[in-house]
Amino acid sequence: MVNRLAAGEIARAVGSSIDSAYRQTVPSGYSIDSRTLQVGDCFVAIQGPRFDGHQFIPEAVRKGASLLIVSREEACRSAPGTPFVRVEDTLTALQQLAGWVRRRWGKPLVGITGSVGKTTAKEIAAHLLAGPFKVFRNHRNFNNDYGLPLSLLQLESDHQIAVMELGMSAPGEIARLSCIARPDLGVVTNVKPVHLEFFPSVGGIARAKRELIENLPPRGVAFLNNDDARVRKFSRNFSGEVVTFGIERPAAFHVDRIWDRGLGGCEFKVRHRGRSHRLTSPLLGAHNVSNCLPGIALAHRMEMSFPDIAARLLSLKPGQGRGRPLFFEQGICVVDDSYNSNPAALMTMMRLLKGIPGYGRKILVAGEMMELGADAPRFHQACGKAAAGWGFDLILGVRGLADRVVASARALGYDPSRSVFFEDAAEAGEWLAPRIRPGDLILVKGSRGVRTEGVIQRLKEDFALSA
Repeated sequence: MVNRLAAGEIARAVGSSIDSAYRQTVPSGYSIDSRTLQVGDCFVAIQGPRFDGHQFIPEAVRKGASLLIVSREEACRSAPGTPFVRVEDTLTALQQLAGWVRRRWGKPLVGITGSVGKTTAKEIAAHLLAGPFKVFRNHRNFNNDYGLPLSLLQLESDHQIAVMELGMSAPGEIARLSCIARPDLGVVTNVKPVHLEFFPSVGGIARAKRELIENLPPRGVAFLNNDDARVRKFSRNFSGEVVTFGIERPAAFHVDRIWDRGLGGCEFKVRHRGRSHRLTSPLLGAHNVSNCLPGIALAHRMEMSFPDIAARLLSLKPGQGRGRPLFFEQGICVVDDSYNSNPAALMTMMRLLKGIPGYGRKILVAGEMMELGADAPRFHQACGKAAAGWGFDLILGVRGLADRVVASARALGYDPSRSVFFEDAAEAGEWLAPRIRPGDLILVKGSRGVRTEGVIQRLKEDFALSA
């Protein structure tokens, strides 16, 4: 395993040293959180905006930390006998160590970023490539200054390719992550009005996303969404290979027809080099065809045949909280899209549900959409207006600015009994559960911090999932 490094190697990688008696100590893993630390882990005492990891050294040692990386040597007095490496800045050291491990591993790494759908695109790409290769990918939202290095430290020598999501909340972050991960292949899915709390404009978001392409090596490969005008421009001044994908515009991998099967997913035709290939995705909606395209392009670039790609696609499953339909014995279906939300994604999912036949009422549970900056009220109002225009039978807003979703529906004639605001997900679930009827189709969506999955959990208490 690449990450089974002796303490002496770790010290050299971060530009420090360690007592000779401990150079052969080999941590079994790495942790920055004493609550989840496992026996044998190296504990990195990160000094964050709210917590100082040095305060938790005693707890980490009690739990079995085998090595400490610290910036304050005096903090180790409470842990006599536990070896430590002292550095100037522990976060920088974590990133240096991860970069050293990535370079030592030395195999192809795919970096994926975008405003909407990047996690789904990463999971699809990793799933497709896992046919012929042993693939490593970062899990959950381990895509930032802390999570990406921790992910890279899990690389093993027998992994043949890595697929890594790169997130950002500020200019320069993707450039910094790219310097650590050193992607050989870069994917940009799209640029949308997300994280506007941290950027003055969508143009600023585009410049931040472009950092991935700017940091690819000269012989790198850029996979770009040709349907997105901003992403399309990322090919300018890039000396490496460019592979385009899209639905609305011609591209190297172009979808020229989609058959929407509702809750059964989609069939679609991809045209590449003059030949058409019919594929099926179990994921809901045409927007997930867009999420499949970069993975298809990557897999084909890595010499997978279209028949092999088609076979792998059939076994795709949506991640938890990412558009997964939950069927209940009472004839109810809940589309669990509770993991995260933004205006573009919410609009897409509402449009999808309104087009699905065979259900009685359509119900929207819309949690607050966070990190939208000064335009956040307007975005919530627009989504409420759209929900009312599409005729959702019940419109529930959960927390904060989701009250604007409800207010917009009421302004268009919705009775207060059909458009209701709740302070939290638990309250919304308590109100909704006794009002559910057989034949209802329910969309639950909200930003991560709103925890709209609590509504689904409440429904599971009253209704039984189908086998």
